[in-house]
Amino acid sequence: MGNYLLNNVLMIEKKKITEKTFILFIIICFISLFLRLYQINFEDYWFDEQASFWVSDPFLSYNQTLERSYDLDRGTHIIFNIILKKFFHLFGYEPQYGRFLPLFFGFISIPVISYLAFQLQKNRSYLLVAFLCSINFYLISYSQELRSYSLTFLLSLLSIIFFYKIIENEIPLNKKIFYYFLYILFSLLGACIHIYFFIIIFSQASYLLLNYYFTKKEITLAFLSIFCVIILYFIFMFDSLLMQLSIDNFWIKQVNVDFFLNFYFSRYFGSRIMGTIYLLVLIYLLFYNRKKIFCFDDKNFLLLLIIFYSYFLPIFYSFLKHPILTDRYIIFVLVPIFILISNLTLSLKNKKIKFFILFLICTSSLANNYIEIFKRKISKPQFNESFKYIINSNVKNVLIKSPDSIEKIIINYAKNTKTAKEGTLTFYTSDDKVESLNKIWLTCYEPINDFDCSYDFNSNLNLKKVDNLKYYLIRSTLYTK
Repeated sequence: MGNYLLNNVLMIEKKKITEKTFILFIIICFISLFLRLYQINFEDYWFDEQASFWVSDPFLSYNQTLERSYDLDRGTHIIFNIILKKFFHLFGYEPQYGRFLPLFFGFISIPVISYLAFQLQKNRSYLLVAFLCSINFYLISYSQELRSYSLTFLLSLLSIIFFYKIIENEIPLNKKIFYYFLYILFSLLGACIHIYFFIIIFSQASYLLLNYYFTKKEITLAFLSIFCVIILYFIFMFDSLLMQLSIDNFWIKQVNVDFFLNFYFSRYFGSRIMGTIYLLVLIYLLFYNRKKIFCFDDKNFLLLLIIFYSYFLPIFYSFLKHPILTDRYIIFVLVPIFILISNLTLSLKNKKIKFFILFLICTSSLANNYIEIFKRKISKPQFNESFKYIINSNVKNVLIKSPDSIEKIIINYAKNTKTAKEGTLTFYTSDDKVESLNKIWLTCYEPINDFDCSYDFNSNLNLKKVDNLKYYLIRSTLYTK
C-alpha cells in the first residue's frame, strides 16, 4: 500500500514538472516570436535584399524569374527566390511584407532545434537551447532579412534530425522509408538553396564512413540516401554549379591570424567579449567530455564534424583558389555550437561548475542581446527617411544614381517602398531624358557608388545644387534650373 501511494505521488510530481516545463517552453517560444517581430522593418532593405525582391517579382513568368536569377547571381538563390515569389503572389508585392517569410523560418527553427537537442539528450537541455537561440541577435537579425539564411538554418536542422532517424536500428522499416524520403528532401532543398549546405552532407558521409570502418555499422541505405541527394542536386542545379565554380574574383577577403582566435564567434554572439565567453565554454566542455564525444559512434561526434568541416573546407578551398569563407555562409555551425554547449553543460556532475557556466552564459547573453535588440542602431540604407524629406520638399522627381547593371534593382525597390508609393514619387533612370524637368532630386546609395555621389548632368541644363540631405548610407541632392 505504501509503495502504491509513493508511486502515485511520484507520478503526480512528474506530471507537474512536465507541465511546468512545457509552459516554460511555450513562454520561450513566445519570446522568440516577439523578438523576431519586434521592429521587423526597423531598417530598409540593403542591396542583397533588394536583389531578392527584384528576382522574386510575382508579376514575372517563371522563365523571366530564372533569367533574372542566372543573370544576377548565377542562380545561387533560385529556390529561395521562387518560394519568395509565391509568397509575394499570395500576400502582395510589398517590401514591408517580404521579411515575414524569413521570420517564419527563423521562428520555426526554435522548436525544431529544441527537438534535435532532446533527440540527442533526453533532459531539459532543450529549454536552454531554445532560450539561447531565441535571444541570439545574430539569428534574430537573419530572421528579419530578406535572404535565404534563416531557411538554410532551418533545413540544416531538419537534415540532421532525419539523418539521425535513418541511422537508428530500432525504427520499423515502413517509418524508416518515410524518414529516408524526408532526409533526401530537406537535404536536397538545403543544398539547392546554398551550396555550403554540402558541408553538412559531407560531415554526415564522414560520420557514416568512420562508423563503418571502426564499428562495422551498416551504412548502405544511409549512404545511398546521401548519394541520391548529390545526384538530384546535379540534375537540378548543374548549370548553376558550373557558373559558381567559374567565379575567379570574389568579394570575400582571406582570413587572417585574428580569425583563428575567434572563428566568427564575435559575429555570432554580438561582441568580442561574448564570442570569447562562448568559445572558451565550448572548448572547456569538449575537453571535459572528450572521452565520450570523441567516440565515432556517439551522435555528438557528428556535431563536432560539422563544426570542423564548416571552417576547414572553405579555408582549404580558399588557399586552393580564392577566399570563400564568411560567417553567414556557415550559419548552420550555430546548430552544433548551441546544442553541444547546452547538452554538455546540463550533463556536468559538478553543480558549482554547471551553475557558473549557466549563470555566465545566460546573464551575459541577456545583457548583450538587450543592447543589440532594444538599443539597435541603423546599419542599412535609409531610403524611406530620404523619401519622406523629398516628399516634403514638393519635388517628386527622383533620379537614382547607381551602376547601369544594377540600376533597375535599386529603382524597383525604391518605387515599391511604402513612402514612395504614398508620396507618388516618380523615378528616372540614367537613360531617361530629364531636360524638360526644372527640378530633380539625385539620390545616391553610397556603397554601390564607392561613396561618389557626383553626377554629370547635360551641361546645357544649367542645373544647380540648392539642397542636400544625408541619411545613413543615402545622400540626396536637389538640382534646379
